[in-house]
Amino acid sequence: MNNVPFATVERHYRKVMADAHVSYAANRYSVPWTYVGYTVEIQDAKNGILRFYYAGQQIAEHPKQIGRNQTVSIKKHFEGIRTMTGTKVPQPTPRYVPNSTPEVLERSLTAYEELMEEEEVLQ
Repeated sequence: MNNVPFATVERHYRKVMADAHVSYAANRYSVPWTYVGYTVEIQDAKNGILRFYYAGQQIAEHPKQIGRNQTVSIKKHFEGIRTMTGTKVPQPTPRYVPNSTPEVLERSLTAYEELMEEEEVLQ
């Protein structure tokens, strides 16, 4: 007899939003744009991988994100989108976002000591 417990797969259903993403567990995952407006099945086997199905056929796969409010997109999911005039939509290009550290005001500890002395006098 096999003593290994079988993994349960959670199944969830979500509608594909206009931007070709599906919301799941407070994150967003892309699927091919041709499924916009359709309801897809998300299978979460709790192994770190999410699989997306439509009519029993797998249409996408993403690593499950840890945390919240993250968006995972695959460029291929957006290929072939056309505008109302029939021209192709330009593909999203990565952009550089500088990771600058905000300036922090530095004060001498004596400034805080003076405030504490003022508070003691007022009491």
